[in-house]
Amino acid sequence: MTEAANASLRTVIQYASPELMHRATAARFLLELGDRLARGPRVDVVLTGGTDGTAVLKAIAESPLNGAVDWSRVHLWWGDERFVPADSPDRNAKQARDAWFGKLLDDGQMPASHVHEMPADTRTRGEIAAATDEEDVDLLNGAAAAYDQELVYELGTYPKLDVAMFGVGPDGHFASLFPDLAEIRIDDPLKRVVGITHSPKQPPLRLTLTSPFIRSSDKVWLLAGSAGKAEAVASALSGVNNPHVPSSFAAGKQETLWLITKASAKLL
Repeated sequence: MTEAANASLRTVIQYASPELMHRATAARFLLELGDRLARGPRVDVVLTGGTDGTAVLKAIAESPLNGAVDWSRVHLWWGDERFVPADSPDRNAKQARDAWFGKLLDDGQMPASHVHEMPADTRTRGEIAAATDEEDVDLLNGAAAAYDQELVYELGTYPKLDVAMFGVGPDGHFASLFPDLAEIRIDDPLKRVVGITHSPKQPPLRLTLTSPFIRSSDKVWLLAGSAGKAEAVASALSGVNNPHVPSSFAAGKQETLWLITKASAKLL
């Protein structure tokens, strides 16, 4: 796909406020799942953390459409995760569980086996503090390989995801793909999950899907609600595959949506 064709697939939808964007995205998500479940046996979706991602999940929980989805056929994945202990409040998966899907599990609407969290750090605080950089790299490589194996086990030799949501950071990052880091330049389609040991945003150890794997998804949605993200939105939408602005790499095979607000669109 050429850069021009890649950019032409982007659709930008602007909302008057972050609250409206969150509610509209929640409704879009639930309707998309319903449509896909009407056509197939299961749906695999990628959840995101951050301010906008968590707000969307809360809006999903509050939506009357939430009760219309057959959650027993939905599988949840993550685009990135902070490599910290499983009970840490920094975990995207814990935030998502608290905001939304925990109730689905408690009510028996979604099997626990359909929640595919990225591996957590199982070391003690002392072990984490004493670890060398080499030990961190080895541990993250093993965790990335384990998540990749789970994707293959669930979705086949060449896995792909149906709908993937990502927040956009003020620096233009998405997932844990940060400006000018080597990981944003990965172009191997078989390299689906990698460890990050040097995140410029705390904590430094993370796991992330790669841009080639993200781009294999049917639909990719980017969320940017605040005025502080206006420069990132304008930079990402001004071109594609710019390593200074990682979210410019984001694209879906069928659809790429930028769901933004009047505030985050002010520099367009």
